Amino acid sequence: MRNLIIGGALIAGIAFGFGGITAPRGSQTEPTAIPEAGPGKSATAPRPIKENVVAYHTGDAEMNTAKAKARKTLPRFAELIRKKTPGTYTIKFPLTQNGETEHIWMQLTGRKDGKFVGLLANKPVNGNQYRMGDKVEVAEADVEDWMVNGPEGIYGGYTARVMLKDMPAEQAAALKAKFRD
Repeated sequence: MRNLIIGGALIAGIAFGFGGITAPRGSQTEPTAIPEAGPGKSATAPRPIKENVVAYHTGDAEMNTAKAKARKTLPRFAELIRKKTPGTYTIKFPLTQNGETEHIWMQLTGRKDGKFVGLLANKPVNGNQYRMGDKVEVAEADVEDWMVNGPEGIYGGYTARVMLKDMPAEQAAALKAKFRD
């Protein structure tokens, strides 16, 4: 398994910056190739793969800190759900296919047997077993990030905040202004 992860960010069901792109179901059987680091870049630097897709090293300290914060604040996500805070609820989790793992968003539709239930909100890049919109169930222990995007702003989204530095400046500034808490 490669030592890089494919990261994706999603706001209100619309991919921005780093959401996944894939070929139609049945046409992609190999994982997406991750390019070498650019000239003058460290071996662990984030790498654009295609439009809206960036790979992050599994040891990326900022990304790992963001995941830890998201896990620690998962009770806040539950509180926002309980209060019926207006917005779109999403969680990020690892999705493995073709022996590779990408970190992808799911739009929450409910809970069942202690698992989050929802629809894939990004197009997976490592194969054709899953498509955007497919129903999936994710155990709470597998949640890497959470987000509520509503009229008051965006709560959570800690890994997306890390990705702001790798987005076009104007787009990053507009999104940064929406983050709350």
